[in-house]
Amino acid sequence: MKIDRIEVRFVEAELDEPFGWSQRWTNTRSVVVLKVFTDDGVIGWGETYGSQDTAAAIASVARSAIGEDPANISQIWHKIHRATFQSHGYAGAPVMAASAIDTALHDIVGKTTGKPVAEVMGGRLHDSIAVYATGLYYVDNYALQPHLDEAVGYVEQGFTGMKMKVGALSLKEDAERIRATREAIGPDVRLMFDANESYDPSSALTFANMVADQDITWFEEPCASRDFVANKMVQEKSPIPVSGGESLSTRWEFAPRFSERTFDIVQPDICGVGGPSEMHRVGLMAQAFGIKFNPHFWGTGISFAAALHSLALQPIGQIGQTNIPYQNESVLEFDQTPHPVRENLTEPFFTQKNSRVEVPTTPGLGIEIDESVLERFTVGEVGVVTTSSDTQPFF
Repeated sequence: MKIDRIEVRFVEAELDEPFGWSQRWTNTRSVVVLKVFTDDGVIGWGETYGSQDTAAAIASVARSAIGEDPANISQIWHKIHRATFQSHGYAGAPVMAASAIDTALHDIVGKTTGKPVAEVMGGRLHDSIAVYATGLYYVDNYALQPHLDEAVGYVEQGFTGMKMKVGALSLKEDAERIRATREAIGPDVRLMFDANESYDPSSALTFANMVADQDITWFEEPCASRDFVANKMVQEKSPIPVSGGESLSTRWEFAPRFSERTFDIVQPDICGVGGPSEMHRVGLMAQAFGIKFNPHFWGTGISFAAALHSLALQPIGQIGQTNIPYQNESVLEFDQTPHPVRENLTEPFFTQKNSRVEVPTTPGLGIEIDESVLERFTVGEVGVVTTSSDTQPFF
């Protein structure tokens, strides 16, 4: 069995209402979707992030998988890495392509062997994954009441934790929003906040001390994601645990962050870290360093399924007789913000019960794709890769 064709498409949908975070507002959601074909008709699905322009670059990298046996997952991953390493392949199109291809290869191997991806990867330790709700972005000109209504709604749905945005308003205003949120959800629900890189170290520490009495589980991305000195300064002095790493790629970028303990909690994204293979490697490294491992997610059901399978193999952080989410068991971000593509693309549409999501048990990723949704939201032409040296003109 060989890979003989890869389709790459940029998919984007408009939102009914915009929402914002510290850096900007958005009225769209987008993703890059890969469809990988084998010569005997098996199809694997992968996805990553990027723009219409980067989708073309991703397709260019993806062509190196043409002609390969999809069962050689590690061989293909390292082929891409070796070919792009000297062009700073830790980030950008190379690792985005590797992430999506790695997901699709696991999907193919699972389908051809009749096994779910977690079994292909070595066998699950968990049948379900603990999740928390991500939402609570700025909406309606920063109005507070819609924010509080949303937070209470997550509690009513059974979520045991949620994450909100900070950083677009003054420290005082955002601190007041955190206090109001804590009062609305009560003392027994985990509360986290994400600054999306908006603070300098002194502002981040000032803010952390302003809200330290609100029982905050973590302070996410206080400073620029690759300003590791600044993040380390905050981590050393903050009364709240500090998290980050969603934009870091591969074990090589995470290794110094672990050794220096830049973050108390790391949050790789399966669409950018290098796919299920590298997510698993980074997760084991985190455990070895005694650092919590709570991955980021902001895509569709394709990458969410992949993240569930990968986390099914993640051992608890410190060995004990009881798995306790947030304490020694990883929790996965479960984006609840509007996403017209995600809401229509996959069957099943993943839902939580008691703040956990079941790991799929059917072959491959365990999802079916509604390709009419892809057709509906595809922007530009579909990139088609059919040889290892050329791509069909597209975009």
